[in-house]
Amino acid sequence: MKKYVTKIIDKNCFFLSIILFVVFLPLSQAMVSICAGIMLFVAFIEDNWHNKFKRLKINCALFTFPAIYIIYLVSSIISNKFSASLYDLQKSLFFLVLPLAFILGKRISSQQKKYVFYVFIFSVFVSTIITFLNWKLYDNPETFSIHKASLISHIRFSFQLILSFWFVFMLLLKNVRKLINWQRLLLLAGATYFLAFLIFQQSLTGLIALTGSIVFFVLLLLFLVSKRIRAFLFILTIVLVTVPVVYVTHVARKFYDIESVDKSSIEKKTARGNLYNHDFNNPMVENGRYVFLYLCQDEVREEWDKVSEIKYDSMGLNGYPVSSTLIRYLTSKGLRKDAEGVRSLSKQDVLNVNNGIANEIYAGAKLSLYPRIYQTIWEYYIYSKTGNANQKSFSQRIEYAKAAICIIKQHLWFGVGTGNWKEEFRKTYAKNNPKLKEEFYGSSHNQYLNYMVKFGIIGFFAILFFILYPVFKTGRYSDHLFLVFLVFLFFANFADSNFESHMGSSFFVFFYCIFICGGTNYLQIPCRKQP
Repeated sequence: MKKYVTKIIDKNCFFLSIILFVVFLPLSQAMVSICAGIMLFVAFIEDNWHNKFKRLKINCALFTFPAIYIIYLVSSIISNKFSASLYDLQKSLFFLVLPLAFILGKRISSQQKKYVFYVFIFSVFVSTIITFLNWKLYDNPETFSIHKASLISHIRFSFQLILSFWFVFMLLLKNVRKLINWQRLLLLAGATYFLAFLIFQQSLTGLIALTGSIVFFVLLLLFLVSKRIRAFLFILTIVLVTVPVVYVTHVARKFYDIESVDKSSIEKKTARGNLYNHDFNNPMVENGRYVFLYLCQDEVREEWDKVSEIKYDSMGLNGYPVSSTLIRYLTSKGLRKDAEGVRSLSKQDVLNVNNGIANEIYAGAKLSLYPRIYQTIWEYYIYSKTGNANQKSFSQRIEYAKAAICIIKQHLWFGVGTGNWKEEFRKTYAKNNPKLKEEFYGSSHNQYLNYMVKFGIIGFFAILFFILYPVFKTGRYSDHLFLVFLVFLFFANFADSNFESHMGSSFFVFFYCIFICGGTNYLQIPCRKQP
């Protein structure tokens, strides 16, 4: 065993520093930064400079990534607001540190590259177990509390789950004939596990990225398989695109099947003879029913305080008033907001309301996407009716994108610079949507719009060139796992500015460098010869 480990390491301390990095990638944001520094330090001190210069010539294509950091640096100098730019310079530091480490460090062989992925996948698996235990053992009343259970951002963790899924799946696909039955079952179980956990985690950004990568992979296979299979794959592509669209359309139609109300004939009094308060001007709905119809606050308060330790007029565990959560929950169950409605609640219903669950849908199956899609549609519906995007993730992103497009139109070619974008967004929000509270101001949550806001069209295309050039220069576009990696991040960047987040940039830059500098085409799907 000792000889085997020694052979794998092959006197390559830089390889060991890479292993250390991937161990902590799904586990600790702080340790990722420390390990990146260790990688660069080891790359500098290990081996002689004669060999380093040789590797520098071989890996020179990777110098485009430090060039991206230079764009940030030059922009901060030109904007003349270095202190305001410091935040962006810190977040983009991985574009400088990691490529330099891979350029100077010892080469990673195909065998070592394989073990980097093995360790990474094992670490991701361990992180899923910890995340699940956090979610089960610690009391978090939020509806999608799994989002806060992971050790890193749930969005960035979803990318690690996607890469793990694809690595295991392609490993199975490439070696299916060489493996014995239990090995096939093990790999299939692993791919299924990562896929299931991604769905369980309910990250829409991750699910969009996964869907885009699956469609791309099936299209890729069209060029690699025999003609007999192409018709099947073509139909499969259509199904993969159509099914999600049809399902989301179904959920949306069901949501917008809202009850019709006759103001003249609606009941005025409760069973106890108290008056209902009917607010016909409030558009809020739950499961197709208006929330602020058939409401008698006094009766609801009296009955609720009898069955719950968390009183009606207090704040709930999720930071929202219990009263609003209860009223929405009663509506979702088709109950009137009166004494009879509260009495109809089960013990589980009371517990759900106390935990901040505002709709019985959210208490449903954890592997169902319906609650997450419903919530997104609900947010958009409220936003479209009221213009209020506060505390609504999807609606806020719409406002962020609108503001970004407005800024881009005014600073088309060179952008506003890294030191000015926060102030430009603030002024745009204040002008375009005064309803949006300042505490919810943010960037566009779209990587491409963010680049254009800061660096304009010219800067955006420069960065795009710097990212794509090494792929074509080194010929690594023939590595199918690398292509899938690039594609799912391409889709993910429409929903978030991942390359300007700590864990997003570290994940992207690290694996990009592994694919460019590591052993060649480890998971290239073999092409079937045409008859």
